Amino acid sequence: MNRFFRNLLATTTTVVAISALAAVPAQAQTISGGSCGAGYYQQDAYPLGTDWGGATGAGVLFLYYNKSTGTNCAILRRDSQFSVTDGMAVILEGGGNSDVDGQRAYTQYAGPVYVKAPGSCVRVRGDITGYWTGTPYDEVKHTGNSGWVHCG
Repeated sequence: MNRFFRNLLATTTTVVAISALAAVPAQAQTISGGSCGAGYYQQDAYPLGTDWGGATGAGVLFLYYNKSTGTNCAILRRDSQFSVTDGMAVILEGGGNSDVDGQRAYTQYAGPVYVKAPGSCVRVRGDITGYWTGTPYDEVKHTGNSGWVHCG
């Protein structure tokens, strides 16, 4: 009987360990620049704000660049304490091109979006609508705009 419980414990431990390892890459992918693909390195991060001023932290626009391809990538991620009620959107512009990703159904992140613009400035914009968890319900649209950056 003792051997049975040791085998059961070993099997359960193995299943839990494999499940945990399988979940890590997916979570790391959502948090890091890996969402853009191989060879992209973060250039900047731009917190969202509101019309009445100041960065709110409801979401952050991340700008990445792949030097070997001359391609920029952008992603908008929400803060874990912010509840999205009306979607998210991210827009990347540069070199006369643009790419947009946004839907009312998005609640975790928007993007990635890509623009090939070697030697050109790029601009990343985004918005998210919702409210802070644990506060009285006050739906607000938070926006961000990097301005024209990383020229050349």
